Amino acid sequence: MRTSLKHLFTLSAFVLLTACGGARSYPKDARTVIVSLDKIDCSDCGDEIVADLRERPGVYDARFDRRKAEVQVVAAPNFDVFTAVRKLAAEDGFEAILGAGKGRYLERAAFPEGADVRTVVEDGGDVPDLAPHLATDKVTVVDFSAEWCGPCRKVDEHMAKVLGARTDVAYRRLDVGDWDTPLAKRYLANVPQLPYVVVYDKRGKAIDRITGVDITRLDRAIAKASAP
Repeated sequence: MRTSLKHLFTLSAFVLLTACGGARSYPKDARTVIVSLDKIDCSDCGDEIVADLRERPGVYDARFDRRKAEVQVVAAPNFDVFTAVRKLAAEDGFEAILGAGKGRYLERAAFPEGADVRTVVEDGGDVPDLAPHLATDKVTVVDFSAEWCGPCRKVDEHMAKVLGARTDVAYRRLDVGDWDTPLAKRYLANVPQLPYVVVYDKRGKAIDRITGVDITRLDRAIAKASAP
């Protein structure tokens, strides 16, 4: 899937305003249907489903809630929302379940037993200072990521290999939740996409800041941070 960019936040938003700023009105028989997406690998899949649905006759509006992995559709009563979403989901290799609260993403990479890996915060909670979370006398890789970010999984997978081979490297994950959370506002104002990785040396000095997936650059930064 394509890399998740900030502009997808706008694409995913449920726009309920007309050009004049008033609430959009739907036919009286319009109905709202929510379909959860199961084991989805990134938010792009949900955005693509919504884009497809919005072009179909009988669909008045649609959005993808990437934090819940749910598609919400406002449509005419004769439009079979669930069947449409299920077929689109199947094309990408995952399942659709009728109803809210059942969406989930693929599990993230498993790390070796004893690896120095920790999730500092989930769902975009604020972390005023990263310093207390850096490992003592180790290279620390700090990863700003999100459950809905497909490319972020590649960083997880690579770091699982690194931590399996080295004991002098620590991994700290911060789940940003979305672009409007306190964590994102504090650290990602000028970051165009996820993942965003900062590599610190053993003294707590930032060696490199990497936007997007660049495994070669990440390895190079870890090597530099490890140097005496």
